[in-house]
This record gives sequence, structure tokens and C-alpha cells, in this order.
Amino acid sequence: MSDLKRISQQRYWCGILALAGVVFIWVSSSFAMNSLFGELSYNKPFLVTYLNTATFSLYLLPLLFKRLKSLLSATQLSKHQQSEVRIRFNKSRSNYAAIQHHNSSTSFDAITTVSKDTKLSTYDTIKLSLQFCILWFLANYTTNASLAYTSVGSSTILASMSGLFTLGIGAIFKVETMCMTKLMAVLISFIGVIFVSYSDHFTHNNNSGANSDFTSTTPQPLLPIDDPSQHQIITAPLIGDSLALLGAIFYGCYTTLLKLKIGNEDRIDMPLFFGFVGAFNVVLLWPLIPLFDYVGLESFQIPMNATLWIVIFLNAFIGTFLSDYLWLLSMLMTSPLVVTLGISLTIPLALLGDVVFKGIIPNLHYILGAMLVVVGFLAINTTAMKEAREETQDEILAAENEVL
Repeated sequence: MSDLKRISQQRYWCGILALAGVVFIWVSSSFAMNSLFGELSYNKPFLVTYLNTATFSLYLLPLLFKRLKSLLSATQLSKHQQSEVRIRFNKSRSNYAAIQHHNSSTSFDAITTVSKDTKLSTYDTIKLSLQFCILWFLANYTTNASLAYTSVGSSTILASMSGLFTLGIGAIFKVETMCMTKLMAVLISFIGVIFVSYSDHFTHNNNSGANSDFTSTTPQPLLPIDDPSQHQIITAPLIGDSLALLGAIFYGCYTTLLKLKIGNEDRIDMPLFFGFVGAFNVVLLWPLIPLFDYVGLESFQIPMNATLWIVIFLNAFIGTFLSDYLWLLSMLMTSPLVVTLGISLTIPLALLGDVVFKGIIPNLHYILGAMLVVVGFLAINTTAMKEAREETQDEILAAENEVL
């Protein structure tokens, strides 16, 4: 086995391992959010999402310290030393420009290859963070808000439909290649989602005891979403399902955007990227907090006890800060569709969590649906591995032809 092929396979399975960590963390985070909005009666999805996103700004701290250290070191150089540095830099830049001019006159294809393999500049990374941050916030806000209206099971089920949107959007922008196997895998997963969704709503409509997925938590409000007086009046699974579906659409959009703009994880400084995602969200979205409070959509309220703070910060640092870093790494090492369908594995894991923590016994439709989702995930991974091998072989042949 060639070194290139071995590295490619190791890279793919490292992405799958990171994805497994993301699945576990996201399910745990969903249960924590459901408890926060339900039993703990702190129904503030926008504020919680805002605080989660703010933790990304911490990625900038080491970079700022490094920049300050460099500035302090630079001030200690003498004028003569600084002049020598400038001269060397200008010479190297001139040589680099000459090389680039030679390459540009040699082949247009060579330029395309270099541009795809070149690491993104700081400016390009910041610009990509700005494009990504709003889509990311919308996806996470709608998903978190759905947990205020419906169960973890329903939210997880509908979020898994992002595989369908990722495949469609990815095919439009040529990030994903459409084939019959992929289409069948998505359809199988979609049928599984329908089975589980039917089972979930059937349980909600016919059971009122402890075995109901909805009645196991505090009834969910209609609007405003944080009005405690509404908790005992009406449930709104339709609103929760709609929000979860919106989250799936936004997820498909930003996943495809990142793969289209980045391509390979070696091209981007991920701490810098996520750091500016957090900074942009903090700066751009804080005016919505008083606006939501003014219109009555979500009143502003500081967490009043230590339990709330612990749940919020654990979810922020593990459920967002760590998991999204692993998610991006996994997506770039595999593909948007593999990661999206892999996230569908949260369905059987959420099912297990319902059994263990809530005592909910799933019916046959739920179990069958979860199995179909797993089958779809395995099918898409088999296809993705085959495409990765073919791509690696093409790269090996191209490298051998260059040597000859």
C-alpha cells in the first residue's frame, strides 16, 4: 500500500472517529437543553445559543498572546536588524513573484492546483467566518428553540433530515456527486425518519402517562416561548418540528458552504476561524437580546442559581466549543454528506437515552426507523470510501506521471 493511500484512509477513519465523538456530545447536549428549557424552567434558547457561540471567541486568546509576544520581540530589534529583515523579505518576495510569474506562464491548470492546496490567508479566513457565523447561529438557535417546544426525539429526528438538504445543495454546487447508491441511502434514512416521527407523534397523541416522550417533561409553551404560565396550558409539537426542520435546512447550507470554500482541513487555521465566528456573533447579534425582550419573544433574565450556570457552561464548552471543532474536522476529513448522515446516528442514541433516563419503551415503528437510519449511514459510508479510494488512485497516477 502506498504512503498516499495509507494516509488517505487514516485521514478518513480519523474523521469517522471525530464524528462519533460529535454524535455522543450532541445527544448529551440535547438532553441537557431539554431539561434546561423544561424541568429547570429556564426557557431562553436565544440567550443560551448566544452564550454558546461566545465561547468560540476564546480561540482567539492564544493567537492574541502570540501576536503580542511577536510585537514585543520586534520592538527589541535594532534599526539595523530591522533594515536587514526588510531587505531579505523584499528579495524573497521578488524571487517568489518571479517564480509565480513563471508558473503562471507555464500552465493555467497548475495555478488552479496551487490555489486549491494553498492555505487560506488570515483575511480569507476572517471573511469565511463572517459568511459562516450567521448560518451557524440560525441552525443552532432553531434547533435549540425546537427543544423548548418538543421532545429530544422529535428534534433529533427532524434534524437528521439535513442529509436530504446536504445532498441536494451539495449536488448543485458540485461538492457531492449524485449516484443511485447515495440517493437510495438518503431515501432509506428518510423513511426511517418518517417511521420514528410517526411513532413519536402516535405516542404523544395516545399516551398521557410516564411512557410518553412529551409528557415526561414540562409541557411546552406556544408564544411567548419563555412565559411560564403557558407551560401548563398548551403543547406545540408542530412549532418545535418546524424549527427543527429549519435547523436541518441551515445545517445543509453551512456544511456545503464550508466544504466548497475550504475543501481540506490543512488549508484553514481552525482556531482562527472559530475564534472569529464567535467574535462576529458576539458583536453582531447582541442587539437582538433587548429587541426580543421588548417584543416579548424572549424576556432577558440572568440565570438565578448555580445549577443553571453549570448546565449552561458545560453545554457551551463541551456541547459547542469542543463538539463543533470536532465536527468541522470530521466534515473536512470525510464529506458533508457522510457527516450529515452520520449525525443521523443521534436518533438511536437518543432512543437509548430515552430508555435509560426517561423510562420510555419504544415501539416497533421507532426501532425499525432507527435501524433504517443506521443502514442508510452504512451505505453512504461504503460509497464514500469507494470514492475516496478512486480519488487517491487518481492522485497516485498523477504523481507518477509527473515524476516520469
